[in-house]
Amino acid sequence: MRVLRSFSAVAAIALMAACDLSTDPNVPDPIDPLRDTYATSLGVDISTMTRTASGLYYKNKVVGSGAAAQKGDSVRVHYTLWLTNGTKVQSSKDNNGAPLEFLTGQTPLRVISGFEEGVIGMQPGGVRQLVIPPNLAWGAEGFPPVQPNANVVFEIEYLGKL
Repeated sequence: MRVLRSFSAVAAIALMAACDLSTDPNVPDPIDPLRDTYATSLGVDISTMTRTASGLYYKNKVVGSGAAAQKGDSVRVHYTLWLTNGTKVQSSKDNNGAPLEFLTGQTPLRVISGFEEGVIGMQPGGVRQLVIPPNLAWGAEGFPPVQPNANVVFEIEYLGKL
């Protein structure tokens, strides 16, 4: 697996996993993404998104083709993370264009659980929008500038398996 080119990306990904509180019984119930307000620029329309059993919302903006990502696969993705107010927090494309590479199903997780769940099932070339509730993201701890117990929005472009 290629080494990520930026310390900030490595640090952020490590914090994603370290702050993943989705299995912590002390984390309060997630903020209902249906009650949150999203910046118009994000194009989030919860009513058109699919909700998984865990509470993740997703919508395929582009459906790819080929073998879908499965648990246990090493994958390559580009991602952008936004706050619900439209503030861009981070993007792999801003990191010299280096995609994020990680092994799905790895313990401990290398990314937040909502991100991993959102990648599973994507096909190469696919683009997916995710609305991740706090229990699948950074929970009560937050991840500045992500506030504690905040929903976050990701766009993921699945580049394929390694």
